Amino acid sequence: MGFSAPSGVDAASVLETLKQGHQRFLEGHSIHPHSSLARLTEVAAAQHPIAAVLGCADSRIPVELLFDTGLGDLFVVRSAGNTAFTAAIGSLEFAVDHLGVGLIIVLGHARCGAVKAAFDFSSHLSPCLAQVVGQVRMQLLSEQLLNDSTNEPDVVLDRACRANALLSGQNLVNSSVLLTDHVRQGNLRVETGYYNLDTGEIDWLGAVDA
Repeated sequence: MGFSAPSGVDAASVLETLKQGHQRFLEGHSIHPHSSLARLTEVAAAQHPIAAVLGCADSRIPVELLFDTGLGDLFVVRSAGNTAFTAAIGSLEFAVDHLGVGLIIVLGHARCGAVKAAFDFSSHLSPCLAQVVGQVRMQLLSEQLLNDSTNEPDVVLDRACRANALLSGQNLVNSSVLLTDHVRQGNLRVETGYYNLDTGEIDWLGAVDA
């Protein structure tokens, strides 16, 4: 089974292909496409990924395995808390503007360490790590998600992790004129999701508007 997305294939079709791959992963029927030495040689000359993913750096979320994809199929950017800083934004702009990617998935996950750290105002972090946590904290503060005293801590953290995926997607699009223009022109779809560490399932949270 191939994953090459010929010109004209819309983002909805690509997303459905990735959802089908994820279902195979959940059922234990992964086919591990595009993992041969022949594929390695093929993509050495040029890359034509069908989608891009902004995910967390957490080692428990191997994006290519989750979607049952292989070499050259996904353009993956990973950062703690799936945060959209300059390097991540620029990388995804490259994927869209130079590689023709029409779908970006922003994938958050359960019990994210960066989100959890955003709740701890007393922690002493290195300058760079503080910047990462600070961005997550600002996103959550904007939605008043750090001062929820009506629910259990685990429930609050789960809500925050889900919201952080949505907020990172919005921040990604809103921070880039290029990405905003592509979304408005209908050339780009940015979807957000939440990965459950315990079940392997992905809850799709919705698309980002520009």
